[in-house]
Amino acid sequence: MADTHATTADAGTDGTVHDSLFTAAQYRAVFEAAPDGIVIVDGGGRIRDVNPRAEALFGYARDELVGQPVERLVPEAARSMHERVRAGFVHDPRARPMGAGLDLRGRRKNGGTFPVEISLSPLRTAQDVLVISTIRDVTERRRLRQFGFGALRAAEEERRRIARELHDDTAQRLAAILLRLRLLSAERTGPDRDRLLEEVRTELREAAEAVRRIARGLRPPALEDAGVATAIRAHVRTRFSEGGPRVELDLAPVDEVLDEEAKLVLYRIVQEALSNVVRHAEASRVIIQVDVSGDHVRAVVEDDGRGFDPRQPPRDDGRGLGLLGMRERATLVGGHVEVESEPGAGTRIRLHIPLYEGGAT
Repeated sequence: MADTHATTADAGTDGTVHDSLFTAAQYRAVFEAAPDGIVIVDGGGRIRDVNPRAEALFGYARDELVGQPVERLVPEAARSMHERVRAGFVHDPRARPMGAGLDLRGRRKNGGTFPVEISLSPLRTAQDVLVISTIRDVTERRRLRQFGFGALRAAEEERRRIARELHDDTAQRLAAILLRLRLLSAERTGPDRDRLLEEVRTELREAAEAVRRIARGLRPPALEDAGVATAIRAHVRTRFSEGGPRVELDLAPVDEVLDEEAKLVLYRIVQEALSNVVRHAEASRVIIQVDVSGDHVRAVVEDDGRGFDPRQPPRDDGRGLGLLGMRERATLVGGHVEVESEPGAGTRIRLHIPLYEGGAT
């Protein structure tokens, strides 16, 4: 490995180099095949060698890096900090992670950056203390972690929605039923008893319907039985049965190009967008479109309401939390949500979901 592979040497527990049972060729084979990037740096901060994985991570050929300052692989904003960390390691050379707790990033040849974890190990030679940096790209790990957080938040938002419905509707109906039953216990006969009985029957029917409505909200039967377009139409009829904005629907059949999870995500995001219209928009017209566009399904919910500034954080009245939930739901199926709005100019929400690979195209 550059000047270090002419002899077979290894670092002992005291940091000194001693003869190893490995040959130089064996060391080189391990170095070349390592699944993580390895960059060997001398005490002056110059790169002495890199393995193929490091070449792939940073986009440089080995000959472009050997002899160059290691800071070439560090984003410009972090280079001064990196120099201090490197100097501290040379002063106290021992195996340890670099910058524990810091958000470390590598810089590629094309200028792009990516999150990394770096472990440092010293190797003493007769002439110098070399630093062996083992570098791992943690982009995918972070993406999966954020994916998990998004899924948890989406699930928590769903639990809050169900809790609100149970508290605001079903629980109050049951309380009313209990009150009437207490009154009935004091009324043995007469018209008051008959009236109370009829009121209890009515409240029970309405409570049962409320429970069925919550169950339909968890997994709408129309979604499974008749598909996305029919489920959206049914929701619009129910949501605006007692008035509200004029709703225009342009719904293409997309069930053959989405898997079951993606269909539910699409339905839920349209549902949440309509809830936002009802709660906040004061709109007179709403347009809902679903179609296939290129390699993805697109859903658009647009209103002519009062609009808002989508750059603002969520407010105390909950506005903005619904948008966060939509975005997190979309990521669960590899999609994304775009929001266009400004005060007084309405709102347009676009959802993009990749086509299901196993479906028809």
